[in-house]
Amino acid sequence: MSDLKKETTRITEELDNFIGSCDAAIWGYCDLSGITNRPFPELRNGISMGIKLNPKIVLSLKEGPGEEYTREYDEVNIRLAELAGKVSEFLKDLGYNAGFIPPTQSLNDPEKLYAKFPHKTAATLSGLGWIGKNALLVTKKYGSALRIITIFTDSPVTTGDPVVKSYCGDCNNCRELCPAGAVRGVKWSQGMSREEILNTRGCFEYSRKMGYEAGPGHGVCGRCIVVCPWTEKYLKREGVL
Repeated sequence: MSDLKKETTRITEELDNFIGSCDAAIWGYCDLSGITNRPFPELRNGISMGIKLNPKIVLSLKEGPGEEYTREYDEVNIRLAELAGKVSEFLKDLGYNAGFIPPTQSLNDPEKLYAKFPHKTAATLSGLGWIGKNALLVTKKYGSALRIITIFTDSPVTTGDPVVKSYCGDCNNCRELCPAGAVRGVKWSQGMSREEILNTRGCFEYSRKMGYEAGPGHGVCGRCIVVCPWTEKYLKREGVL
């Protein structure tokens, strides 16, 4: 075994042990060298991590978002940033560079509805899941009931197998129940634009309206999360459905 391979295996094992002791429900590693819009161009590898949403609060989305969900959304974002900070410091202590961007980037400008770097890109490349017909990351373990963040690093890591196709099948629950009529019902494959899957502006305007009504002043909806069959499996395992 080469020295680089030994170092890659060692660092990946140490990361697995450390991240597993933190707040992450799911994580994976990827090669981002082919992604041109990396916020840290010199850092070519990625660590995608997710924190699951409270299943009882997710179930409440059947009635639409309320203050409880918006608080959960904000609190999980805080936890994600703290998690990314801890893992970044861990990598720096090992002698590597690391950086991250917030789990939610400001999209309140109606003319700029695309994040500079979608965390979903790193998640699919890490093998964590695929992009659902709701344009959200869908995982087999938690459906869409989680929030994700990306760490960028020059540390060697054992990368996962990228997910390149959808596992949504013929399901159209999110399209049929989208109150904004924004879901197009198109199955994702790697390389597709978000606009091919979702009427981004329609989703944004409806979510912003619901966010203001629920209290926090930012866009939230979430109905497409709770009706996803993969999310329902998570809720059933947790005994709330």
